This record gives sequence, C-alpha cells and structure tokens, in this order.
Amino acid sequence: MDANTTAYTYIANGGKQNNKGVEALLKYTAYESTSGFFSNISPYANATYSDFKYEDFRYQTLNGDGESITADYSGNDVAGVAPWVANAGIDFDTNPGFYGTVNFEFRDSVPFTSDEVNYADAYQLLNAKLGFRKSFGHLDLDLYAGVNNITGKQYYYMLFLNQLNDAYLPAPNKANYYGGVNLKYNF
Repeated sequence: MDANTTAYTYIANGGKQNNKGVEALLKYTAYESTSGFFSNISPYANATYSDFKYEDFRYQTLNGDGESITADYSGNDVAGVAPWVANAGIDFDTNPGFYGTVNFEFRDSVPFTSDEVNYADAYQLLNAKLGFRKSFGHLDLDLYAGVNNITGKQYYYMLFLNQLNDAYLPAPNKANYYGGVNLKYNF
C-alpha cells in the first residue's frame, strides 16, 4: 500500500438488527393520607430485558497491505445494549412538605464492541434525595439535597462503541453530593 494512501473503514448497507425485549413497571401507593405525617409512600420497581442481535451485519476494512477484510458480526449482541437494567426504590411525601426518594439501580455487563470481545462491567448504584416543598401565596419554594453513588461503586457515564479497549467516560467513584433551591412565582 502506498504510504500516502489513507485506509478507510466503511459500512455500506450495514445489515439489520433484531431487537426483542420486554419492560415491566410496578408502582404501588402503599400509604396515602391527608392528615398524618406522611401523605404518600410509594414503592416501585422496574426491569428491562433486551435481546438485541445483529443480523446480516458485515464490516469491511483494509489491512496494512491494502487487502479487504470482512468481519461478520451476525448473531452477536448489539454493542452498547445491556441485557438487564433494573431499578427499585421508594418515594415519599409528607403533609408538612418534606419529600424524598431512595433508588437502587442495576445495569448488566454490556458489550462495547460488535465482536463481543470487550465488555463493560455490570454495576449497581444507590442514590437518595431529600427535599422540602412549600407554597407561600404566589411563591413556591423547593429546597433539596441528595447523594448519588452512596456506596462508591466504579461505573461509567458513557461508552464509546467500537473504539479502543476501555473507551468510556468514567463517573465519579465516590459519593456525589448535590443540592439546590427552586423559587417559582405564580402570577
């Protein structure tokens, strides 16, 4: 191959994907009251199963000698799609104005290359938020604070598909605290 030649990788009519899956959400109002301390307590859980596969999916590249090489990824799991994703938690509101949520998240191991060689690890996160909401005439106040990744797990924000090994944007591996104030004036 000529030293001045640029080797390109391309996909032309790259095939198909067969995306099958199921999602389920369960949410239950376990407690509701207009007079007690708690006005609402609602546990929830959701889960998604994804069976996404490539069909008739071939990828053509040039090797160092300029020869065309075709890789066939047909039947492989689609890169970037975790087979299992699940959340469970509880939301609560109080009559005095306090509210909160605690959430557990699970994301399954996911391939980030089409050849299924490189996988990002599965992870679990525990998050919580506590706040106070109150209306004062035309003014609505919302104060809140929370923490994500309470247990300090290593995980990623984003994967770069079909890139270098371990090509991802890492998320903080320590607890991440946040807070805020929202003021809204109603005309």
